[in-house]
Amino acid sequence: MNKKVPVSRRLHLCFLVRSFGFPEGMAATNRVRLLGRALLEEDVDVSVVCMRVSERPGEVRNTAVSGVADGIAFRYATGSTTSSTSFVRRRWRELRGYVSTVLDLLDRRRRGRLDCVYLAALPERWQPGVWLLLRWLRRMGVPVIVEVNELPSEVTWLPKGLSRPLSHLDGAAGAVAISVWLKEWVVDEALRIRHRVSVLEVPIVVDTGELAAPTFPADPPMLVYSASNEYGRAVTFVLRALRRVWETHPDCQLTVTGMRPSTVASLLAAEGLSESDRRVQAVGYVEREELLRLYGGAVALLIPLFDDLRSRARFPTKIGEYLASSRPVVTTAVGEVERFLTDRETACISPPGDPEAFGDSLIALLDDTRLATSIGAAGRRLAVERFDYSKQGPPLRTFLELLLSGSGAAVTSVKGDGVLP
Repeated sequence: MNKKVPVSRRLHLCFLVRSFGFPEGMAATNRVRLLGRALLEEDVDVSVVCMRVSERPGEVRNTAVSGVADGIAFRYATGSTTSSTSFVRRRWRELRGYVSTVLDLLDRRRRGRLDCVYLAALPERWQPGVWLLLRWLRRMGVPVIVEVNELPSEVTWLPKGLSRPLSHLDGAAGAVAISVWLKEWVVDEALRIRHRVSVLEVPIVVDTGELAAPTFPADPPMLVYSASNEYGRAVTFVLRALRRVWETHPDCQLTVTGMRPSTVASLLAAEGLSESDRRVQAVGYVEREELLRLYGGAVALLIPLFDDLRSRARFPTKIGEYLASSRPVVTTAVGEVERFLTDRETACISPPGDPEAFGDSLIALLDDTRLATSIGAAGRRLAVERFDYSKQGPPLRTFLELLLSGSGAAVTSVKGDGVLP
């Protein structure tokens, strides 16, 4: 049983980060920052502990092992932000990070400065270290919220009866799901393992005040796809769509951010395109200010999704930033896209797996500036109304209070109520 605490005093929540950096990073990092800000505005004390190093030599974005960002105190339990070239040092930092995190949480609990732990995000694969940490926190009386942004894989190497104690949700008191699909997964999984887990749906979040609404860009037209190295299939899809676009708009350019230029070069070669083709620019990771400038200078912002289980379950955070930038989003009809967006009103949506149809959507925007401007403006209104981070503070605070009180009352979510009996 979780220890009940009075909820009239200021609450203390600690985000545990394992697989990405803080305070600089991509989608997952920005989500933690924005949810943290939302809670700060609801008078919740928020901190971040990074359990592992996040930076690779030569690609270092986070250099400080501790500090404050947006009012959120953070520290790297490893004592370093950067991975070592030595195998022994890497293993030592891994162990140091885990042990230091445990000692830190124990000290906070003893001082009355830890009411809840928020694991961001739940690992896709079952991890024994995470499982043990969740069970230890539960025995300490600290409720744990796990964030579910991707569909976790099942433990298939044990019979189902024996795999129940090894569930991703074992030890969790609550879960925050980014999509209705993942919310339903939490409900089903909790029923399977017969473990009470309250669930709150929090969709993509964005700071709409951070993105201005600049005038429509001039020639030559540019498209932007913000990706990472794991999305090579999506970049290939975009390149095939552009073959159709270039038939009528040969000067149209594509800028790919986030993905390593060497990876993009390999994808270009595989599609019979030259690495020196100036119509495709791979700029790698760019600072936040430059990324937003690229968004504002684009005719359209691209995010193709595929009709597979992973895409149906997740809800890419970049869609929120795309919408807030007042530029038309070009995507495919998969998962939450169909739930929140409307074709030719708030986005351009084509069937998944059809690069020619995707290309036709791009051509329609390139041919009609008025249509592109209208869709971009409607998309921004949607972002302000539904996805601005500030709207998530009150339901997150309520959710936290319910977990701390041990109440089984309904848990408010964006699209309704969800709680497991």
